Amino acid sequence: MSASAARVVVARVGAGARARLVGTAGPRRAAGSAHANAHWRAVRSPPARSPSPDHAPARAQHVTRASVRSLSGGHGVARGGGGGDGRGARSVHQDAADAASSSRTATSSSSSPPSAPVVDPADERFHTELVVAAIRAPTREIGGLMAAIKKHTLDRPRLNKVIADVEEREHSLILLSEASCAAGAPVDDYPPAVTEALAKTPSATLTTHVMHLGYDALSAEEALRRIIPPGIVIPVGFETVGRVAHLNLREEHEPYKAAVAAVLVDKLKQIEVVVNKTGETGGPYRTFDMEVLAGAPKNDRPNAPLETEVNENGLLYKLDFRAMYWNSRLGTERQRLVDSFSPDDVVLDLCAGVGPIALLAARKCERVYANDLNPKAIDYLSVNDQKNGKPKRRLAGITCLDARDAVELRVSRVGFDADGKLQGVRFTQAVMNLPQGSLELLDCFKGAFTRDVWPPEALPRINVYAFSKHPTNPEGEIGGLAAQALGLGRSAKALGDGVVYRRVRLVAPGKHMMLVSFVLPEKAAYKTGYKR
Repeated sequence: MSASAARVVVARVGAGARARLVGTAGPRRAAGSAHANAHWRAVRSPPARSPSPDHAPARAQHVTRASVRSLSGGHGVARGGGGGDGRGARSVHQDAADAASSSRTATSSSSSPPSAPVVDPADERFHTELVVAAIRAPTREIGGLMAAIKKHTLDRPRLNKVIADVEEREHSLILLSEASCAAGAPVDDYPPAVTEALAKTPSATLTTHVMHLGYDALSAEEALRRIIPPGIVIPVGFETVGRVAHLNLREEHEPYKAAVAAVLVDKLKQIEVVVNKTGETGGPYRTFDMEVLAGAPKNDRPNAPLETEVNENGLLYKLDFRAMYWNSRLGTERQRLVDSFSPDDVVLDLCAGVGPIALLAARKCERVYANDLNPKAIDYLSVNDQKNGKPKRRLAGITCLDARDAVELRVSRVGFDADGKLQGVRFTQAVMNLPQGSLELLDCFKGAFTRDVWPPEALPRINVYAFSKHPTNPEGEIGGLAAQALGLGRSAKALGDGVVYRRVRLVAPGKHMMLVSFVLPEKAAYKTGYKR
């Protein structure tokens, strides 16, 4: 048995085999009420929960190599932020916000949510008058009207669409949408469904209704516009990772960050924890420093796990957001990539993380091998594999290695036996989803294959993600860098025919996340073909 093979223990799981490495080394707050508005609302931490065996990630041993390379690396919800609306230059209870600012934390090791109340629902700045269009009709006619115009009725949490008419007995009011049925506008400007319903119901008339709203009736954005002064962008664009809201606040938001977090936890049903990014994404595991602004991890230890669960593309992923990389905005791209695979494909995911590509591919492809350098990510990947995979949809192997070593391992397990029969499984698709470092890792394929075991028609397709700041031709830049990493010169044409480029997303002004997908050229695959 070879040294590399001796490091791998294979345990049969269903129809596949799993490769593991052996080394030597809160409850939701009650909905607001009129009584609750008389009190200050504090940011509260959910009660600590004792971990159970069902939720504890499996521990994976891994090989520690002195030559591990540092791979530096660079959230879905997102609406563009807007400015203030002129409702006062001071925030709600500015003194509390200033106090929170003076005691701010800088890194994840010292992050803890503020304990002082930061939002006063009774503050008059939260009180507003809203005039909406309404249809007055006999109460007996309301059901039929609602069935016809439901899509164009008032859509605000905690507010009824139909209310009693205080002016006419046995009549009710249907409150109409602010967006499609502006109060005071000519009825001809209303959606056809509304005008037709009015025409068919002679007893119905168009009117207006004045509503006096408080904090509980405001959306998160509306509440924040009353907290943050005019001229400062409202931070309404952020990433959600399960129960976690991930903010990237600017310096100008510093005095208001505790209030922002309190509003998000209070207004967004799924959000329990709010964190703010305080450092750049980087290091071998692509993590970043963060501060917890609201809610809390399971305990208050420094760097305590910040566990959450994300439902993406029909699968559920458990992860520790503090210890591993996750980007909710890439869910569509992950599905698009897997859609390009065929049922006969054997996939090698070299930077698998907690499994959003590997586990999705396992539902479609013949076999999937997953690898990641981060041992904690591998732990959660194992848990996610067990949770999501039926026996025929489980990963064929999980390894915790540098990507170069993972390729070497997979290639070494394919060869001919004494009778000349091919043993092992050749992978047909390789995925390198590490945009900040994937191009540098492409050299792991240089000269890694032999013609007898891997003839040209069996060479895998390589799917690489990378960043480009080229102003006009990011495709040419990424293709050229990929060719150079493979020892093929600096021209993208060296990658051959059938190359696929895709601009995945604009991560910053002038900076694209790109995909380049190509069949590994023969000159790069075999030891005699590439330039050193």
